[in-house]
Amino acid sequence: MIYTPELIKSIAPSVFATEPSSKMTKKYTFVPTDQVMEFFDREGWQISSVKQTGIGIHSVHELRYRNSELPKVGDTLVEAVVRNSHNGTSAFSMSAGLFRLVCSNGLTVPTSVAERFTLRHNHFTLDDVKMLADSFSQKLPMIETSVGRMMERELNEDEKRGFVMDAARLRWQVGSVPATLNIDEILNPNRKEDEGNDLWRVFNVVQEKMIRGGVAYKSPRGRNTSLKGINNIMATNRLNTKLWETAELLLV
Repeated sequence: MIYTPELIKSIAPSVFATEPSSKMTKKYTFVPTDQVMEFFDREGWQISSVKQTGIGIHSVHELRYRNSELPKVGDTLVEAVVRNSHNGTSAFSMSAGLFRLVCSNGLTVPTSVAERFTLRHNHFTLDDVKMLADSFSQKLPMIETSVGRMMERELNEDEKRGFVMDAARLRWQVGSVPATLNIDEILNPNRKEDEGNDLWRVFNVVQEKMIRGGVAYKSPRGRNTSLKGINNIMATNRLNTKLWETAELLLV
């Protein structure tokens, strides 16, 4: 898909905001996302996805970028994830993302392997963005190393089921994990390419189901229900990061 300015504006109008929310104080320095977007375009990065949480021109939005000069990491493309808002709910930040080619649903996996770079809304120059992009590229070997270790780490049945329960506890932040949650269903991959016991594939199978939802279980009152998907940008990022950190504990 080619993301034209018109298409981006229809999906995430806050990308093109020209001033911050009126609720912000005079100390707040506006970081224009469209100028950041121009920088990435000038440096040879292409937008791979656009998302906004909430309505209006000041809400949290997210742009994901790819660079054809960056090598793949196993079955995965490395992305730069740019996140911003103009109402104080999110500072401008850039973090690493991983896009798995085998996922027909185009699942993106943000990671905590490479450090997250943040520009607080009290100063901003395009030189800062260039510095972040250069630093991001230097962190790519760390991502490759971590993914490689996950691919090599074989899990036994107890470890796989334990990881599912850890993931479920992260997903059900309020209240206990339903006793009727079918662990085997969560571990059952949606596609042949995800079959296997290595940590990388198990992580992606579990992560996809925790983010996209659809897992059936019974409510405390015995009603048949299913896990809802997460669409909120910040909630998705928080869960993805926690899941990655949980997976990394199995590498120690």
